[in-house]
Amino acid sequence: MSMEARITVVLSKLVSLLILKEVVYEAQKCRNSNSCIYKNVLDTGLCWGYETNCPQHLGYSNANCPGDHKGWVSSKHQQLQTFFNQADFGFVKQQILSKTTMCEPKADGESLLECSSYLQFCRGKNLYLDFRDLPARKESFRYKMDVLKKGQIGGKCKLDKFRLQSEATHQSPLQSWAPEIQHFEELSDMVNEESQICDVFIDKPTFIMKIDATVNMYHHFCDFFNLYTSLHVNGTHSKMFSRDINILIWETYTYHSNFGITWSAFTQNPLMNLRTFQGKRVCFREVVFPLLPRMIFGLYYNTPIVWGCKESGLFHAFSKFILHRLKIPNRTAIDHVAKPKIKILLLSRNTQYRRILNEQALFDALRLSPRQYSVKRVEFTHETDFRHQLRVIQDTDIFIGMHGAGLTHLLFLPDWAAVFELYNCEDEHCYADLARLRGIHYQTWTNPVKFKPQDEGHHPSDGGPHAKFTNYSFDTEEFLRIVELAANHVANHPAYRHMLSHIRESATDVIFIKSLEFKNQPPLTRSRKHTVNWPKNFTLTETKETRKRPVPSSKTLELHMKLFQTRKRENFTTVVVKSVFQRKELVEVEWIPLPASLEILVLGLVVMGTKGKER
Repeated sequence: MSMEARITVVLSKLVSLLILKEVVYEAQKCRNSNSCIYKNVLDTGLCWGYETNCPQHLGYSNANCPGDHKGWVSSKHQQLQTFFNQADFGFVKQQILSKTTMCEPKADGESLLECSSYLQFCRGKNLYLDFRDLPARKESFRYKMDVLKKGQIGGKCKLDKFRLQSEATHQSPLQSWAPEIQHFEELSDMVNEESQICDVFIDKPTFIMKIDATVNMYHHFCDFFNLYTSLHVNGTHSKMFSRDINILIWETYTYHSNFGITWSAFTQNPLMNLRTFQGKRVCFREVVFPLLPRMIFGLYYNTPIVWGCKESGLFHAFSKFILHRLKIPNRTAIDHVAKPKIKILLLSRNTQYRRILNEQALFDALRLSPRQYSVKRVEFTHETDFRHQLRVIQDTDIFIGMHGAGLTHLLFLPDWAAVFELYNCEDEHCYADLARLRGIHYQTWTNPVKFKPQDEGHHPSDGGPHAKFTNYSFDTEEFLRIVELAANHVANHPAYRHMLSHIRESATDVIFIKSLEFKNQPPLTRSRKHTVNWPKNFTLTETKETRKRPVPSSKTLELHMKLFQTRKRENFTTVVVKSVFQRKELVEVEWIPLPASLEILVLGLVVMGTKGKER
């Protein structure tokens, strides 16, 4: 092994040790804290799935392959492993393993550039970018591959020119960072806050984004999904999900999108674009060039995925990450009724094409169905608040809509839900694949005799026939038959049945709890921050309703915290919150925090009476 290779290996091990040291320090700090909500998962061994020595049964993914692989691979094991590498945290692991150093520092404080294969993901330290040419470009631009020229990006480090050029083969705006990184050059000056070559020095970590179409949910969420994936590729350390970062959009147009609130899941700081720094030489202490939305064999745009598999942990984690960061309540937090019905959401289109011509008839058929669905029709426009859209989607069991970007909402459906793409307009894999990546049951129209296009459709560019450019009417009976299949899936899904039991028990609890009046105390609440401040002892006032309830012979009741099953079916920690009631006094309040490895706080109190002995 050459001296240079040995140095690279040593540096790599040193960085790994430093990261490990920081993680161990944070874990110990949490272990010694009385308020750390992560304490219960410190010693479980749970991992994402890409870390070194992460056992499969402790990884986040629940990917499974019930279907035929149709000749892609030679065995079931290989089928699952292929899916994991293509579309799950195995994809992250491959990106991490393929990273190589393009420009190596030789002393402390020098620059660093490392990239994954084909320059799909790069990150650097103490890098220099020269934007002094931008004021000469009078028109706004995006998707340009000539923003940087030779010498307009660089750092003080030893550049491996051959390796850089050999990886710079994917020359396309949204496929890789080759159009920009290929111009990287060694600099003679140090790049830091004192450097004369820096007009601006950015100390905060900065993610540079080349983004897809911002008006289209399907395409724009390619950006958000790949940014989330890049957080994992960037490294496992205590601040990997920090919102105190900059996001610099690689264009000069002012950003505008109805989905723009999603950026707040990643950053607390204002967005920047190239106009922010035009005419200046900008230096970055830490800069990340994330995975891009249209990479060859990337995720999730037009990606070939092995047949027969579903439920990517990476897609599931992304869904929960966005919902949590945008503070969207889950179904159990927003629906407490005695007899819940399966909730159907029909997505209406007020567009020129792909409208449902007999939409009212289908809607009425759903409302009058003997199954007694709860039915809602909605039209999401560019004026509809996106947080509101997500709240509606989280409150949906069956999501119905024509082929179109609005079906991307399926990413944020509850785990038990089903999506019914009314007609796929001959683009059969787009949303079917997205649904199986997310782990959502998928249905679509299969009988061509029982629907009718308005005409053959005419493509705007050449006028030729095209299924996406016309409208459709559908047979009502066949429509109800497919909805019934989706409803059966929902009703039999373990997570849905668990949710129903939780809602029913909670509804019973509310009735009982409301019958108790606490003297000089606030009413019972599901909020932990209020409950933990209750005094240790206070008197219960008996009401007539209370006296009607049979008193347990042990004169005690237990409040059990009902724990939702997390993504780890084999290894989730059952945590119980106990509050012991006597007939007239609340004797003890003991709180054990929920595991928060997925950043999900589950709040649901279930009152269980005991007869003769405690359970």
